Amino acid sequence: MSFPTDLLGRITDIQATVPTVQLKLTRVGVKNLKLNLHILSEAGSLSLIPTIDMFVDLPSDKRGVHLSRDPESLHEIVQEQDSFKASRVEDYCETLARRLLEKHNYSNKAEVRLRSDYVIVRKPQLGKPAQEPCKIFASVIALRKGGDVSVERFVGASMVGFTACPCTQNLLQALVEEKLHQLSYEEDDVKRIVKNIPLATHTQRATGTILIQIPKGPSVNIEDIVDIIEDSMSGKTYAVLKRPAEATVIMQAHEKTRFTEDVVREMSKALVMKYPDFPNDLRVLVQVFSQESVHKHDIIAEKVSTFGEIKQEINSK
Repeated sequence: MSFPTDLLGRITDIQATVPTVQLKLTRVGVKNLKLNLHILSEAGSLSLIPTIDMFVDLPSDKRGVHLSRDPESLHEIVQEQDSFKASRVEDYCETLARRLLEKHNYSNKAEVRLRSDYVIVRKPQLGKPAQEPCKIFASVIALRKGGDVSVERFVGASMVGFTACPCTQNLLQALVEEKLHQLSYEEDDVKRIVKNIPLATHTQRATGTILIQIPKGPSVNIEDIVDIIEDSMSGKTYAVLKRPAEATVIMQAHEKTRFTEDVVREMSKALVMKYPDFPNDLRVLVQVFSQESVHKHDIIAEKVSTFGEIKQEINSK
C-alpha cells in the first residue's frame, strides 16, 4: 500500500513547527553520500566516485530540516549533466550548494564537502609507469544575504611521502667520525668519507595535505598540489618499486633530511610561489601527519594562514 499523496496537504509539517527550545543550529545535513560524478575538463572526461557531505543552517523557529531535499538535490544535478557540464569538482560543489539554498528557503548558509580517491600516472623516472593514489578535496560555502549569494571555494589534496630524520643522522655522523678517528683515519679522510657515504637515520611515512581557498575564475591543478606535497618531503613513495630504484630513493632521501615541521614550511613556501598572483586574503591549510617509526606516538604539524601572511613572513627574513 502506497501513501496517498493527497493527504500531504492535510498533514502538519512537523519540521516547520516551532521547537521547544528555540536555538539556531549552525549545521544540519547528511553525510557520506556517494555517486558517480563525471568531470569534463580540457584534458578529457574524468570519472570519480566521491563521498559528499551537505549541510545548511537552521533558524531558531524551525524544528527540523527537510533532509530528503539534500540527496534529492545531489541526484537532480547528476541527471541534469547533459546541460550542466562540470569542468572542476568545485564547480559541482558550488552548483549543489546553490541548489540547497533554493530548496531550503529558510536557510542562509549551505556547505558542501567532497572527498574522493584520485589516481595520478607517475612518469617513469624510476622503473615502469604506475598509478599512484592520492586524495582530493573540494569544499564550497554559499552565504545568502538578502537576494544575493556569495560563495567561498576550497580545493586540496593529500599525498603520502616519507621523511628522513636530520637529528638522528647528525648524531650518527658524530659517532661515525669518532669511530673513524679511533681507527686512525686522518681528519681530511674522515671528512671526505662522511661527505660521500650515506649516513643512516630513521624514516617515517608522512601524509601531506593542502587545502586552499581559490578565487573565482582561476583554477588549481590538483596534480600541481600533489607535486608540491611530494617535492617537500624527503622522499616519495611508490606503488611499484624494484630494488635498484628503492636504493636510489633511500639514498636521495638521506641527502634531503627533514623534520615534519620543515615539510610544512616547504609546502607553504612552494604554494605561494606556484600561485603568486592569487589574492593575499585567500586562506590556506597546510598539514603533515607523520606516522613515527621508532616512537609509540605520531606527529602532526600544520600552518593555517593566508597567502599574504605567508608571503610577508618569507619576505621579512
